[in-house]
Amino acid sequence: PAAMEVTAEDGTPLVLSTAEFRLLLVFLTHPQRVLTRDQLLDLTQGRAAAAFDRSIDNLVSRLRRKIEPDPKNPSLIKTHWGGGYAIAVPVEPA
Repeated sequence: PAAMEVTAEDGTPLVLSTAEFRLLLVFLTHPQRVLTRDQLLDLTQGRAAAAFDRSIDNLVSRLRRKIEPDPKNPSLIKTHWGGGYAIAVPVEPA
């Protein structure tokens, strides 16, 4: 995390924006826990969500395109309708 570097399983570096990296880090530090949009905004950007704020949805979509094997059928970051998002795989500390 300190180097803000992410690599794929095959060792290929993944290029993430700062916001995408922060979001991934939040998911990894809260594994298999559903986080609301408000919580994600607070944990990634330090701000509360305004009504109809969809910036987290866009950020999740961008992150999925970069880390999911099939972004159309995500297996890593799951949507919990009416609840938020969660990383769906177990996370082990490095």
